[in-house]
Amino acid sequence: MDASRHKVDGENDNCEATLAAVNLNVLPDEILEFIFTYLPPYGDLEHCSLVCKRWHAIVKNLVRRSKLNLEKGLTDFRLRWEVFSQQTVNGGAGAPLSFIAGRFAHSAVRQGNSMYVFGGGSSSDTTFNDLWRFDLTHMRWARPVATGTYPSPKGSASMVAWRDQLILFGGWRYPSLHPPYQPWCLFDELHYYDLGKNRWLLRSSLSSPPPMAGHSATVHGDRMVVFGGYQIKDDFNVNSNDTWVLDLPEQRWWQPLFVGNTRPSPRYGQIQVELGKNHLLVVGGCGGANRVYTDAWLLDMTRDVWSWKSITVRNKRFGAVHMWCNPGCKVNNYLVVVGPSPNMPQDFQMMKQSRVPVVGGRGPPPPNPLQNVPPRGYRIPVPDRRLGGGLGGPGPNRGGNIRPGVGGAAAALGPQEQYLANRRAILNQHMQQAQQFLHNSNVNNNNNNYQPRSGRLSDLHAPPVPAAAASPPSPPVRPNAPPSPADGDVDAAQRLQRNLALRCRDNEPRLPKRFDELYEDPFRMAAFNVPTRSRSASRDHNERIRRMEEKMNAIRNSRRSAPAAAQVEPQPLRAPSPKRLRCNVQSLFVCDISGILDSSEPALEWVEYKNFGVLKGAPDRLILSSLIAGNGELILFGGVHKETLTDITHHVSNSIHFLSVPRDII
Repeated sequence: MDASRHKVDGENDNCEATLAAVNLNVLPDEILEFIFTYLPPYGDLEHCSLVCKRWHAIVKNLVRRSKLNLEKGLTDFRLRWEVFSQQTVNGGAGAPLSFIAGRFAHSAVRQGNSMYVFGGGSSSDTTFNDLWRFDLTHMRWARPVATGTYPSPKGSASMVAWRDQLILFGGWRYPSLHPPYQPWCLFDELHYYDLGKNRWLLRSSLSSPPPMAGHSATVHGDRMVVFGGYQIKDDFNVNSNDTWVLDLPEQRWWQPLFVGNTRPSPRYGQIQVELGKNHLLVVGGCGGANRVYTDAWLLDMTRDVWSWKSITVRNKRFGAVHMWCNPGCKVNNYLVVVGPSPNMPQDFQMMKQSRVPVVGGRGPPPPNPLQNVPPRGYRIPVPDRRLGGGLGGPGPNRGGNIRPGVGGAAAALGPQEQYLANRRAILNQHMQQAQQFLHNSNVNNNNNNYQPRSGRLSDLHAPPVPAAAASPPSPPVRPNAPPSPADGDVDAAQRLQRNLALRCRDNEPRLPKRFDELYEDPFRMAAFNVPTRSRSASRDHNERIRRMEEKMNAIRNSRRSAPAAAQVEPQPLRAPSPKRLRCNVQSLFVCDISGILDSSEPALEWVEYKNFGVLKGAPDRLILSSLIAGNGELILFGGVHKETLTDITHHVSNSIHFLSVPRDII
């Protein structure tokens, strides 16, 4: 035992001596570079470059290679998403970790090895005015204890980094639903934040832009260029295409002069990137309802008089959609936009409802002098099969054949009261018909379908009928009256009239959306408003089900009676396509902007995406988030789910997603 113990101790001493003699410097440069890829490309990598000249050269080559790999991964769509989890970070002993609250429409910028986030909207219709710093080296959130004049709570403000300061301008505030019930407003505040002293400084000047939000800003040397936005001019909220310049050292605003009248359309929410000291690019934006732009504009600032120039956009079918609520940033010669998948319906548009007068009514149409009134007097010949009384009877004045001016009470009522009175009368008529229908169904125990009302939509705007005229007289016997059609012809004619009524429902300006349903219930779902199935149809349906069951039983019995050798092994189910697993995720769109400044005909070209731009680990679809460029990676933060914007509490996110190139295995 003693001999074996001494042998083991000797082997351990030899291993420790061998490990002590081996260090990282004996490894090849390729192995060291691969090891360094597992370090955060920020503070730790900078510290490694200070060890020796060899490590400095390896780190320099790694940074250059990571940039090239990111560009190649963007064009080949060979990237991956990684989410930062707060639970994986362990704080110091007894030191609680700080976490930022979820938000959207915030301002984010990267300065050195940190990402700064300011303000934004919360999950409960409020806005923040806090500043957070995310350490990209240690992956931790921290809220600096700042002094000075704090900005107002707001979102959709512009924040840029200049030297060792952050420049914050503009923004809007949510109307608060809780105390202190602050109203909605825009801001024209200009704040400087000193990163060294953690101090806010409020700056003001005589000549300054109007209050705005949703604008874009970039830094070119010692000046900040601001374009567009949602502004207040002469007490009116308008979209703007103005350009303002801030002299950062002197803290002075001024507006440049332009050549001609060529400039982008008024917009907000656009993407603005810097193309050198004297050029910038503006892409996308929104100009209002159904005015989502996908164009591109180049601003030339080389001369004293600036000029705008429209840029040709190629491969638009591979471009991003809705470039006004989705983030984008510049990566060397590429513009990267994160947005909804292109195979999804574009359901984030604001639609304008257009109304036209009702076609086919004998009564006077709604007053609209801007539209042509269609010819009157046309109606489908349908037999009157109403079950109860109502506004009109089967006489000369039935349906919409009510002439204006009948009765003294009609002239005393205004248009709104007259409309409401007619609406109540029609509702009473339908209630009587429904009660009569239920009574007949209980007495006769039949399955006849409820017949639709025979009134017209224009009856709502016709003058009311006196009580004597409203009571339906006995139907007169017309000479040479045509024989009543068969039941099939009556049903066909009624279906045609019902279809026409449904078509003109959206064209009625004053009619509720679901007013002409069979039963007057505004909360009834149209999907369940179907006629009762007849007995013959039910018997046919049951017969088809019985035949299908017999067929399935025969197939099962034949399989059971077959020998085991003749049975075919069931084939495994094919896994669904990755793009069908999750379709409501963020997609990647890449645009090549290298040919804007180098050619006589500037143009940008969208790169053809793969798998609809959906990458591995793609986050859920969010809007009003932020996207900034890091060292060999892209950083996506925050956002709100579009489906929850109409709810009382929004579903906002505080997650950080990193988009990087997969590591190559040596």
